[in-house]
Amino acid sequence: MNYVLGIENESRLESFSSILASMSEKISQHRKNIDDLDLKILYLIQDRIDQAIIIRGLKTEQGIPLFTPEREKDLINRLIEKSAGRLPGEVIEDIWKTIIKGGKRTGDSQ
Repeated sequence: MNYVLGIENESRLESFSSILASMSEKISQHRKNIDDLDLKILYLIQDRIDQAIIIRGLKTEQGIPLFTPEREKDLINRLIEKSAGRLPGEVIEDIWKTIIKGGKRTGDSQ
């Protein structure tokens, strides 16, 4: 079909452009929210690692084994339960194993 750009079509184009602009603003706001959350998550992970390093030092002083597989399993299971299905268990497990692994690497370099 061949459309002639008339007043009606220009009006539709302007309307469509304003809808896109509004959607773009909404997307931008949500992206900003995600950026803010990402920063908070980073700070929380850093705080968690700081605590793990302190525990590592205390365990070393007391001759307690550094790695406790049961605690890690209990932690992951507790988080999966708290998620109540909003995130698949495998995702939670992957995330926390990565955080724990990062903490171990950071502790090794201290």
